[in-house]
Amino acid sequence: MAHSFAGLAGEFPDVIAEIFELTSTDPEFRRLAEEFEDVTHALAEAESSIEDDAFSNREALQARRDELRETLCAILCDMTGDAQWCDQVPLESPVRRARRPAA
Repeated sequence: MAHSFAGLAGEFPDVIAEIFELTSTDPEFRRLAEEFEDVTHALAEAESSIEDDAFSNREALQARRDELRETLCAILCDMTGDAQWCDQVPLESPVRRARRPAA
């Protein structure tokens, strides 16, 4: 499946160039970005559903999207050093410790 990353670029508009660089050079970032796009799309579909089971699905999708967003912010923090991204990763987050030690 082809991914445009338009949603990801929309979520992080200040670092579009970095997003495209990372998607072409970092396989892990690309995998996370693709999953972020897929989850965002599935969440949008679940939010518009009238099915009863869509509510629990929405909760799970939102939780996964939040996890992915935190990880992507940590990577962007490492790449840019910009507090805009670093501040969005909680100090106690295992992603932050793995990517960028707390100051």
